Formats: sequence, C-alpha cells, structure tokens
Amino acid sequence: MSVVVTHAEGVRRIALDRPQKRNALDTATIAALCDALVAAGADASVRAIVITGNGPHFCAGADLAEMRANPGDRERFAMTGWMMDAPRTIGKPIIAAVHGSALGAGAALALACDAVVMTDDACLGWPEARHKMMPRVVAPGLIARVPPGVAFDLLATGRPMPAPEALRFGLAARVVPPEALLTEATALATAATLLPPEALLELKKMIAG
Repeated sequence: MSVVVTHAEGVRRIALDRPQKRNALDTATIAALCDALVAAGADASVRAIVITGNGPHFCAGADLAEMRANPGDRERFAMTGWMMDAPRTIGKPIIAAVHGSALGAGAALALACDAVVMTDDACLGWPEARHKMMPRVVAPGLIARVPPGVAFDLLATGRPMPAPEALRFGLAARVVPPEALLTEATALATAATLLPPEALLELKKMIAG
C-alpha cells in the first residue's frame, strides 16, 4: 500500500507510505490518496483529516522516474490537479503535518490543505527549475500566498524554504519540534471542527476567494 489510513477520535490520518522513495507521488499513490480523501469526506464518523508522510520526509514531489518513463501521461496530470483541488471540496478541516522535505508536488499538496504544521527542521521547496521543468501544476498555491519577489526567488532558484521562513510568510500555521508534530496537527484539526461541514466548506471558499 502506498497510503496508510488510520482513524482515532474522529480524526482520519492519511499517511503517504513510500519511505524508500521519500514518499514520491507516482500514479498509484496519487490515486490512493485521492480515494482516501473521498472516503474520509463521505464518512460521517470523520470530523477532521491529517495528511502526513511515513519515514523521514513528508513528500519528495512527483516520481521523476515515472514521469520520465511516461512524459505525456495525461491521466497522471489530471489526477495531480484533482489532488490539489480536493481539500477545498471537502467540508472538513484538512491539516498537513510536514516533516523533513515537502518538495514540488509535495509542497503543493501541503499548501492545498487548509493549514500546514511543520517541524522546526522541515522545509518546503519547488526544485523544478533545477530539473529544467516549468512548475505549472505546483506553483499556483505558492504564487497566491507570497509576494512576487519571494515566489520568483523560490521558483527560479529552487532553493528550499526552511520552516521558520514558511511561518514568517504564512505558509505554515505552526512550527513545532518533531516530537510534537502529529499532536499539534491533530489538535489544530480537531479545534477547527466548530462549524458544520456545509458552513466550513463555505468558509473555505471565502478564504480561497
């Protein structure tokens, strides 16, 4: 399984589970994550959702080996877009718990969630330029949330953004020690369940503009 799903006290935890690949997103993992989000959204026993990664990293981004083997895979492209949109269509809090690196599509997935909690040694990054690739799918969430000069710096150089900087620019809601990550993300997810799903979905749409 490329995704592990657990449930406790109304919180559904969805963990990317390809630690040997730094949780890189291949087609099977994207499909499993999308299915898990749909299932969590439809399950009345789920009040909130936390997305994280097993192993040392949250997500290394797209699986480059698969992309190079199938460069014109429209299905993967479409599924990736749906994955980025899905958190905004579910009337439940969705929190990204980021440790290690969240790169490219991994960073975009984190920012697509309602809020991001990061460990103090984690980083976000958009390294597509280093691979001579345009970040068309993964950049919009960043561009919408930081000044143009900051977006240019991150996207054109591919440099990582450490957690304290992510907090300063509002990309991370909270930065905590590694041992507190899942506790803090779960607490934030639970605290954000005051509104019923229909109202929370409306709030998400208001925030997205």
